[in-house]
Amino acid sequence: MSYDTFFTMKRLIERSRSVGEVLRWVTQNPGKVSASHYPIALHKLGQLLQQQQGQPALNGESRGAGHVLEQPEFQALCQAIIGGCAKFDNFSIVNCLYAAAALGLPGESPLVRVLEDESRSRLGRFNQKDVSMVFSSVMRLHPSSPHPLVESCLSSLERHLDKERHPQTLFLLLSYYRLRAQALQGHPASDQQLINNRKILRLVRHTLGQVSAMREHELALLDEMLALCAQEANNKALEAIFSSQLFYENRQERFIRSMAEWLPRKAENLTPYTMALIAKYVARHRLREPRLLDTIASFLLKRGEQLDSKVIQKLVFPFSRMNYRPSNHSELFPKLEAILEQKAASSPLATVNILMSMFQLSHFPQSVLHQVFSPAFITNVMSSPYALIVRRYLSLLDAAVELEFRDYSGPRLDPRYRVLMFEHALTADEANRKYSYKGLVAEALRQLVGEECYRQDEVLPPGYCTDFLLWINRAGSVLPLSRVPAAAKAPAAAPAAVSLRSSVLALTSDLQDFAPFAAEPPSSPPGSRENSLGGRFLHTLCPAPGGPCYQPPSDYYCALSKESSLESQGSSTLSSPSECLSAQPAATPDCSPRGQGAEEIRRVVLSVNDKWHYCQNSDILVGSRAMRDRHLRLLGYSLVQLPYTELEKVSGIEEAKHYLRQKLRELRL
Repeated sequence: MSYDTFFTMKRLIERSRSVGEVLRWVTQNPGKVSASHYPIALHKLGQLLQQQQGQPALNGESRGAGHVLEQPEFQALCQAIIGGCAKFDNFSIVNCLYAAAALGLPGESPLVRVLEDESRSRLGRFNQKDVSMVFSSVMRLHPSSPHPLVESCLSSLERHLDKERHPQTLFLLLSYYRLRAQALQGHPASDQQLINNRKILRLVRHTLGQVSAMREHELALLDEMLALCAQEANNKALEAIFSSQLFYENRQERFIRSMAEWLPRKAENLTPYTMALIAKYVARHRLREPRLLDTIASFLLKRGEQLDSKVIQKLVFPFSRMNYRPSNHSELFPKLEAILEQKAASSPLATVNILMSMFQLSHFPQSVLHQVFSPAFITNVMSSPYALIVRRYLSLLDAAVELEFRDYSGPRLDPRYRVLMFEHALTADEANRKYSYKGLVAEALRQLVGEECYRQDEVLPPGYCTDFLLWINRAGSVLPLSRVPAAAKAPAAAPAAVSLRSSVLALTSDLQDFAPFAAEPPSSPPGSRENSLGGRFLHTLCPAPGGPCYQPPSDYYCALSKESSLESQGSSTLSSPSECLSAQPAATPDCSPRGQGAEEIRRVVLSVNDKWHYCQNSDILVGSRAMRDRHLRLLGYSLVQLPYTELEKVSGIEEAKHYLRQKLRELRL
């Protein structure tokens, strides 16, 4: 056959638009069809049938592989392959079998049986790729029953596993080993099980090194196989598994649960590097397995003095990430304090990271704080390339000391070095914004109280980004705070609206410059800690004695004309005027730094807790989120938690508005 004839027929088959067209080209031109055209035709038939799935039948024609098998033209094609099979080259045999499996032909069909028999007779002459394709084909044709050809291919594949690159073959090998493991279940532990598990472990390591992406069912299979075999892994094998980028990016929960059972027995034989990889993986995926975390803590307690600060930082991080105090924390934390006292200056960034983890778990190492707030440590940090990030950490640590560790009497961070920990939403929140319920809550809140009455993604000192910030008075009305209403700009605005505008501007300015940890004046009277913090914040409501401050909400709404009111803009207040605004005060109360008007205002943070704010499969917030909530409460904010488990049950804006209304009413009660 000439070169032109071969490629002309090949193009005609590949460009066919229907099953009938493919069959006509092959069956009506026997003199122009070679052995290499048959796998091309079978492959094209499989593609066309896959495209037709789900499409409505035309002119009453049935679609699907069953219909194709019944067509005389397809039977003629099969007979042509069966008749010439013995003369085909290896490439044509292997690819015809592979295409037949992809087409979905039954394993007992005459065409499949002939191709399998021919493959078995030539197996010794096949190269590695041919053996791989035969194995894949037979596994797909006989998924639930052992086949002699599978065993024949398996020995060759196992000998040359390091050369195998085809992802489908690797996952079919895993499927085969799973079948073998299931067959061995229920029997006493034997050498066969041990050998099978070691083969699985070798295959898993190779697969992780060769495959760059996996589908969902392949990830599930890998997780199952890891859980089955990883207890046979030594330090080198575990290091290879946890070093894989593909493994690191995907959560393998079954494996981690099984690992929690056997890792304590192997921990002594692991290197710090391998244990740090395990800790990093557990922290990334928020897997709160107490036995596994306690194993890391025991490893750290035994070897802490020999470890570098950077390694200690990686081993400590899962505890704060999962908001988990290890069972040996009474021994571990003092040990870490002693280590940090010696190594604080050697790696300042690691030191402040470890301190942050301990602070999130409400442990405050006083002796180490003396060092990190000392002039020598600060001078060393300011000349380093990571000066800004350390300043951020130190600023938050200083804030935490002020809020939670009042017994501390050592040096503090110089005010000139204090900065906000975060100036915007966290990276994880930004990356997952399209999966967040924050958009639903924002729209419901806009319709419920109006855009003037809340701020979204407001960063509050010492650098905490809040989802939604509202100001509510004792009567239950939400006060406007985000920007000046249109009525305040109108020429005929009432004096009350003008006063409101100046008060909003003053509040906005003072809120940005608010420093909650500024030293109190010597003349301030002693009082409770909560009152002193609240007083310092609430002072910003009335910046100066006799100056502008918030008007009572009843005066504000009465001053607005009907066409410019919030209700006429398609929004409504949280509580109707009849509920909250009907009682008119006799006069506007006098506003002063010590007046009662400001103290009646409640600062409310709506916290949308999405799935990634919790430990995996748990209702426990991650450590950073939990510390943020503690600090905001200590600063005088009222937190309203909106967990994703409740928000996922809300359907539509109206239900979301009802949900928020109920949440805020509960706050009043």
